[in-house]
Amino acid sequence: MYDTNLQKADIDFATSGDHEVIAAPENGYIAIDHINFLPNSDVTIQLKQGTDNYGGAYHLANQAFVLENAMMNYKGVITLLPGEAFVINTDTGVQVSGFVRYRVIV
Repeated sequence: MYDTNLQKADIDFATSGDHEVIAAPENGYIAIDHINFLPNSDVTIQLKQGTDNYGGAYHLANQAFVLENAMMNYKGVITLLPGEAFVINTDTGVQVSGFVRYRVIV
């Protein structure tokens, strides 16, 4: 069911501020099924839908972050509002690397 629509976006930045990982779809909404990243130093990370925070901030000290849609929820582990981009904000300029597997639900 998910294979035909599953897409991938890389997470790869080393500056502070907002980083658009998945652009806002013209139609539908983003459902994230898997996300993983690893900062190479202490950093506070805020996941966002567009300009709005998606949950609370995570303070990570050189540790991995992983969310997996193990329950195969149709709306994924992160569901954004229609027409919103998926953004990751970092408070400091450290290297953050990983990827996201997602679908656009129309």
